[in-house]
Amino acid sequence: MSSERIWVGTPFILNFEDQRQFFIPLEDQGHEVIIDDCPAYLSEDELVEKIKNATAVIAGAEPYTNKVMEKTSNLKIIARAGVGVNNIDIPSATKNNIVVTNAEGQNSSSVSEHFFGLLINCTRRIHWMNENIRKGAWREIQPALVPLKDQTLGIIGFGNIGKLVAKRAKAFEMNVIAYDIIQDQEAAERIGVKFVSLDELAKESDFVTCHVPLTPDTKHIVNKELLEKMKPEAFVFNTSRGPVFNLDEVTEALKNNTIQGAGIDVYPEEPPDYSHPIFTMENAVLTPHMGGRGIDAVRNTINHAVTCVDDFLKGKKPSTVINKDLYDN
Repeated sequence: MSSERIWVGTPFILNFEDQRQFFIPLEDQGHEVIIDDCPAYLSEDELVEKIKNATAVIAGAEPYTNKVMEKTSNLKIIARAGVGVNNIDIPSATKNNIVVTNAEGQNSSSVSEHFFGLLINCTRRIHWMNENIRKGAWREIQPALVPLKDQTLGIIGFGNIGKLVAKRAKAFEMNVIAYDIIQDQEAAERIGVKFVSLDELAKESDFVTCHVPLTPDTKHIVNKELLEKMKPEAFVFNTSRGPVFNLDEVTEALKNNTIQGAGIDVYPEEPPDYSHPIFTMENAVLTPHMGGRGIDAVRNTINHAVTCVDDFLKGKKPSTVINKDLYDN
């Protein structure tokens, strides 16, 4: 087996002091692993310079555009250390015979737990009380708080993460409804979930949470039209992909009290535009795309990406190939 160069761009690796531990299977075979310093933003030209001699990359959110792939002729596999592949031009990868994989299922528990962190923070106003008690407030920060028991949770997207959210919601004695174009009736019956239309979900839910991939059909699925069908005391949450929310229209709904609150972990652009008015809204709880950052999820995700690269370099088909046409044809 020839020695290949593997570039690591996922910022997940920065969570660990011993970063080399993950790449022992590759280095033991004589491959060279280059761990980048993982800046928050890379331009196309900067990325090309970093990966121009790489056969494989373990990717974060850097831009794998057609321009990048046309200029990196050695590149054979992009193993995304995450689930979403919106930063990768899949048709261009296929055209250039570059295999793309993701880490589907490796961070599902972490994302579902993060949603509940946002949910409880919003309903119990923990961040607001924590901030104000430090300023000496007491009686004036003792409002009535929103319960979870007997409330209705509407889940948009009943896949791996949606199912875990539903199971955890049942532990809070919540009613759970879901919308998905593919209805897993067996799982729904087992967990105790009822499938409804998107309109019904908006009207009936006290909390709406999104767990869908970004597609033309899911882009801006939470928009003005949907928000206006919701209860004025309802909350919306997004831990999936930023453009699933029309962020301008969600912000306007918060400002006009069309809904009561929001919990948001993902943004249309990342890092986000900090001048956006969402960052001034006191009834929004915001986190910097941390849903999949549970330490277990980070380990699982990196290990899975390494396995995908290892399998590919050994001539095997990785388990989570996105552009399956390269193998099918």
